[in-house]
Amino acid sequence: MNNTLKKKIEAAEMWFIRRILKVSWKDKKTNDEVLDMANTGRSLNSTIRRRHMKFTGHIYRARGIEHLAMTGKINGKKSRGRQRTTYVDSLNTWANLEQHTITRSQFMRSSCERQIWKTMTVNACSRHGT
Repeated sequence: MNNTLKKKIEAAEMWFIRRILKVSWKDKKTNDEVLDMANTGRSLNSTIRRRHMKFTGHIYRARGIEHLAMTGKINGKKSRGRQRTTYVDSLNTWANLEQHTITRSQFMRSSCERQIWKTMTVNACSRHGT
């Protein structure tokens, strides 16, 4: 997940908490004060990351039409300019594996073994514990 999206999700999470606690922006409360009032921390990004990883493992193990859509290849030319971030690239980033990127086939192999995939999911959520 890129930084701008992460910041937008964090901002939305703070807005939700402020709305629940009925804290107005006029009260000049910092985000830390609001989080202390709610007796909670920021968890929306890690929840999204964990569900994303669990869903990916489910799709890779299922071998249904969703698996075909995730692993299929589209024929044709690539578009001009910077290529979009792929699903597997975002998983590499979350799992903090930029140093040694994992290919799509390695993700599929590790997702077939539930225990390895669960460990990867837990590690991805704990490293970026937001």
